[in-house]
Amino acid sequence: MQRAANAYMQTQVTTTTPGHLVVMLYDGAITFLEQAKQEIEVRNYAKKGILISQALDIISELDGSLNTEKGGELAQNLHKLYMYCSTRLLQANLKMDITLIDEVIGILSSFRSAFSEISKTQAHPSPPRAAAYYAR
Repeated sequence: MQRAANAYMQTQVTTTTPGHLVVMLYDGAITFLEQAKQEIEVRNYAKKGILISQALDIISELDGSLNTEKGGELAQNLHKLYMYCSTRLLQANLKMDITLIDEVIGILSSFRSAFSEISKTQAHPSPPRAAAYYAR
């Protein structure tokens, strides 16, 4: 079953637009944070830490993919917001604070909605090169 799920995800990643790929990353980060909140409630702090780290990895990847030359002020503002989200998640991890996680989920959900709308208006180009790399 796990192998089938991985194959499905690889197909989805390699055949999607770059905009939809970004939406998928936001979905992943939000899912990890929702799960982290549940782990805080049941006092499974080790699992909570792993889930927050996974969300932080996604945020770091999103931040690293920003093109500050072409993106200009927008890319710089996104970078600042990603750094803010990362800081808030580190605080949430230390303080076991669900409200900080909810704050970040709200920010990421707004970004997700925006990128979802943008990706709907884009044509479906050939698969992104990075998707082919990660699908191996």
